[in-house]
Amino acid sequence: MTKKKEPKKSQKAKSEKKSALTEWQKRNIEFLKKKEAEKAEKKKRQEKLRLERKPKATDTDTEAEKVEEKALTAEEKKKAKEAKKEEARKAKEAKKLQKLEAKKEKTPLQKAIHHALPVIITSAAILLISIFLVTPFSKKKIITVTGTSTVSQEEVIRDSGIKPSNYLFSLIFHHSTYEKNIISKNKMVKSANFTYRFPNKLDIDIKEYSIIAYAQTDDGYQPILENGTRIGLVGASELPESFLTINLSSEKDIQKLVKAFSKLDKDLVNQIQIVSSADSATTSDLLKLEMHDGNIVRVPLSEVAKKLPYYLKIKDSLPENSIVDMEVGIYATSESIEASVAADKEKAKNENKEESESDSKSDEENSQTESSEEATATESSEAEGAENQAPEATNEEHPNETAVVEQVAQQ
Repeated sequence: MTKKKEPKKSQKAKSEKKSALTEWQKRNIEFLKKKEAEKAEKKKRQEKLRLERKPKATDTDTEAEKVEEKALTAEEKKKAKEAKKEEARKAKEAKKLQKLEAKKEKTPLQKAIHHALPVIITSAAILLISIFLVTPFSKKKIITVTGTSTVSQEEVIRDSGIKPSNYLFSLIFHHSTYEKNIISKNKMVKSANFTYRFPNKLDIDIKEYSIIAYAQTDDGYQPILENGTRIGLVGASELPESFLTINLSSEKDIQKLVKAFSKLDKDLVNQIQIVSSADSATTSDLLKLEMHDGNIVRVPLSEVAKKLPYYLKIKDSLPENSIVDMEVGIYATSESIEASVAADKEKAKNENKEESESDSKSDEENSQTESSEEATATESSEAEGAENQAPEATNEEHPNETAVVEQVAQQ
């Protein structure tokens, strides 16, 4: 029987099928072909060895054959191991390719689930949040305050504006509002920072301004913070053993002084005991600094940071209870010297006053003599006028007046 020729369409289908083979399938076919060739070659070698064997072989020949057989078996073992490794590697690659193909070729249901997955997750999250907000646990919160030394936890929570009815999510998402409330309502607070801890814990970390001095008032002492702000009165029991007292009424002056002190050495600032106004007529911002060592320093507020550091250089050479005047230049004096100078000034002032008083008295005497002379001159002129008018009057009409006029004329 003659073989029928296959139609062209079937040949084309086969060629398309061959071309449709994957890379792994092609490599697998090559590997199988190679393996079959190795088996055939192995059979040939074994057949050749069997034919070449002699029935009467010597001991040496048998030993050589054994060595050769061992070498062949070792090579075969190596090749078998390599073949197994190659098969395992190819199997892994095949699994990977199958997974990739499975991912690429998804069913319509899988595709629908993949598209609907974001919506499902979002809806589930919204549902869970809604259920959480309905429960009392959404308003239950544990608040802890850290970093405070003078401000209490109750004050911080009260100033923040947090209420028991506030939701936990509101505190988490609007924490900046509550932080600003604390800073604006409490002068001691420098900064506030909210931190959330799962599930319902809130930590408020507070940083406070440090107290650098106290202002003395009639009612007590007011702490002055590092930003120059004064806060409420404190009792005597709350005062430290040694502290700086600033007795200035102007808030701006206090802030300037605090700013100047921040630029100075802390050791120098710690040596100052009391700061007050020197009440100078020539320098409006002149300050009087009473030191712990008994000395007094007078320095303008505008030049504190510039001139005050020189005190550390000259204080050791000063006698006790000295006055260091830094108003114009820098020089040292004492209360006794200033008192004598003031007395001399007062004496000179009094002498000048006495001289002026004596001059004024002499001027008054001269003026009095001049006024008396003028008075006598006027009296004489009046008397002459009376004599001239007296003969015209009759004795009958004015008898008394003529007598008086005559007496005045005689006088």
